[in-house]
Amino acid sequence: MMDRIVVTQEMQTRILRTIRTTEFQPRRRSVPIPARRVAIAACLALLVIGAVTLPRFQAQLPGEDPSGVQNGVWSITQASSLQELSQLVGFQVEELGDLPFAVTETEYQAYPGGLAEVIYLGETQSVTLRKLAGDGDPSGDYSAYSNTLVLTMEGYSVTLSGEGSLYSLAVWKDGIYSYSIRVSQACSEETWVSILEGMK
Repeated sequence: MMDRIVVTQEMQTRILRTIRTTEFQPRRRSVPIPARRVAIAACLALLVIGAVTLPRFQAQLPGEDPSGVQNGVWSITQASSLQELSQLVGFQVEELGDLPFAVTETEYQAYPGGLAEVIYLGETQSVTLRKLAGDGDPSGDYSAYSNTLVLTMEGYSVTLSGEGSLYSLAVWKDGIYSYSIRVSQACSEETWVSILEGMK
């Protein structure tokens, strides 16, 4: 077929002139009108959802309310003595008399909900006593200890939790209040018995 096509000199000149004078521009791909409308509607929907949910999200974040108390943050009240702490929480708070180190400072704190906390500080160690009305766990310690031991002290079952033969936490209840004692350096069973017997 190609052998039968004859291009004269005049035809060749005309074709070449047309090619030189023609400006080739890439064609724009036009988006169909329905597709444009769907895209615009999706953008508007995102804007509306953002305008509705953002204020709710910000309201859930901790921030200051008009009273000056931070939302989502517990307000801890410091006390100057065991007697003042007992008045703040509404019940008598015991003290620890026999600790495995010399106490250099004692801190008294009351948490919302009636949780009393006494922290005994030494040079390198500390012991934290907590007491709460009811049968909740006042310790706030959710560590996964590998070993537990139950002691019977004055008719109450005290659960010691720790690693191996050393224990860091004691938790018990007396039917009215819940107690916990946490030590910064794990202690033996004998030391724990001494700590618990010295509680008064």
